[in-house]
Amino acid sequence: MLAYLRLARGYRGADLLRWLLTALTAAVVTALLLRALGRALSAPAGSNAAVDRLLWCLPALAALGYLAAACARALPRQRQERVSGLVAAGAGPARLRLLLAGETALACTVGALLALAGFLVLRAHWLELLPGTRLDPALGLPAGLPTAGTTTLLATVPLLGGLAAAAAVRPADLLPGDGTDLPQPRPSVPYLAAALALPAAGAAVLVAGLHAKGDAAVRTGWVLGLVGIAAALPLLLFAAGWLLALGRPRAVRLLAGRGLQADSWRLGTPLGVLATSAAVGGVALYRLGDQHRSAGTPALIETVLLAVCVLAALATRLAEVAVTRRAAYAALPRMGAAGSVHRRSWALRTLAGVTVLLGAGAGAAVLTAAAFHR
Repeated sequence: MLAYLRLARGYRGADLLRWLLTALTAAVVTALLLRALGRALSAPAGSNAAVDRLLWCLPALAALGYLAAACARALPRQRQERVSGLVAAGAGPARLRLLLAGETALACTVGALLALAGFLVLRAHWLELLPGTRLDPALGLPAGLPTAGTTTLLATVPLLGGLAAAAAVRPADLLPGDGTDLPQPRPSVPYLAAALALPAAGAAVLVAGLHAKGDAAVRTGWVLGLVGIAAALPLLLFAAGWLLALGRPRAVRLLAGRGLQADSWRLGTPLGVLATSAAVGGVALYRLGDQHRSAGTPALIETVLLAVCVLAALATRLAEVAVTRRAAYAALPRMGAAGSVHRRSWALRTLAGVTVLLGAGAGAAVLTAAAFHR
């Protein structure tokens, strides 16, 4: 065990940044959970304030799980010497996944404890500094904190981070190598069926709910449509790459098409989440305006948190793609290709990807606008 711990040390700058970002995200999520607990303690008896406040924290918990999964998958691909050392020390796939889950859970625990310390300090001294302010309900003053509820909320954050990290790492990610010889991920048949059916089903349920004036149906169709658009984006990127390489393409179009097809399954998911989140945030900001100031700071914090987590996950996937494609692109000059071929193919691939991304964002914006229309 000590050999595993010694081999697990030696974080580089990017590894430390991911660890600190995970800890900071866990601290923000824990602060939101503690705020929900404080609001529940300050609410009148018999109200549903506790459930409502905890539901507000679900997007933040989802963002934390998504970030933990992305960071856990990026670490083995970018630190192959670390994986090779652990395998040489006798660690199998199960122990490697357990190690990654433990590292993520440790980062989440540090963040949760920091948030708890700040919460307790505010509760202890806020009444002395500025008594009777609007922050009192968020801190649950003057009621005492329940031990069981506080412990459960604190344990949720590292448990979610560890489980997300362990579930995200595939056995192929733990194979020693430089990452260029890995098989390209391919979607399963159920995934393809869901990616094609969910957007249409969500739009149909939403339209039916609008005609019947049923809020539950509208919300269900909206969520199904957004999930379907995010799930379908890798497939759309792959189809765009196939169209670029269709027929008898020249070198630039062939490289752009094949590159977009190869990268679609790695970049499609974070790009889909980014497109739908940006569309929902933009439409909500435009439609709601100042009508829902009660959401206030927590909604803004969750929006920023979700954006940071999605962008961080996208950055880790881009770094993974750069590592896996470096050897292929390095062979182009040796084959006699001009330097502009790589640049032009990259520009064409980026243009096609941005076009698909804008189309998906437009679809998510239309669904969101229809769901908010009353």
